[in-house]
Amino acid sequence: MQKEENMQKQKSRFGNRAKILAAICLLALLSLGGTMAYMTDHEAAQNKFTVGKVDFNLYENAWDAELPDGTYATPNDATSSDATSSNATGSNALGIRQAENMYAGKVINKNPAIKNNSKNDAYLRMTVRIPVANVVTADIYGNVLNGGQAVETELFTYQMNYESGMRLLSWDPIIEPGYHIYEYIYTGGGYEEIPLPAGQDISPLFDTVTFANVVGGQIDENTEFIFVDFKAIQSGGFNSPQEAWNAYENQSHQ
Repeated sequence: MQKEENMQKQKSRFGNRAKILAAICLLALLSLGGTMAYMTDHEAAQNKFTVGKVDFNLYENAWDAELPDGTYATPNDATSSDATSSNATGSNALGIRQAENMYAGKVINKNPAIKNNSKNDAYLRMTVRIPVANVVTADIYGNVLNGGQAVETELFTYQMNYESGMRLLSWDPIIEPGYHIYEYIYTGGGYEEIPLPAGQDISPLFDTVTFANVVGGQIDENTEFIFVDFKAIQSGGFNSPQEAWNAYENQSHQ
């Protein structure tokens, strides 16, 4: 009887040892598997890639001497705001200086251009915000218009450069109190909106603006100047320009 009990205890000990050994082996396998998975993830993380971004710059070298890369001209450049070299145009040629002393019919240098400095193609839209006022105006010969009555008038006009590749989204401006806003889309010279390629720039939307021929004394010195702005969104991942701009608006309102 004693002999049978001893044999049962030995079998139990052997069984327990076998279970412990099996558990150790299982843990070793799990550890190895975990290490292999981690290394695979780590190696995958080492596959470098670039996430693109939209990086546009609106520059007006005839207005304030800014260049396409966002820097400003030096005294040796033709549009420097502090030009001293004989090769430079001089500060009085910059629109920002000319606008300090406006008068009826004055032409001012302003040439908004865009550079796509990003690695992505992107849709581009530009807006031109023009102040308006109820004023009496005259033609180029000095003849008073509209029977001498004050009418709502855009205080600045310009001639669009069609080689810029931009096109009016609508001939009718967006009306805000005191302003008319015109929106332009990039079409590359065609009719349909297309992305502006990465690294490409567009020539100025216009070169100069002309102050309205306002009959004297109606505009004070605090009159706002014409203002140009833009917005851009990557074209990749969207099926159409409208889909891209819908996403832009949704993001802007979050």
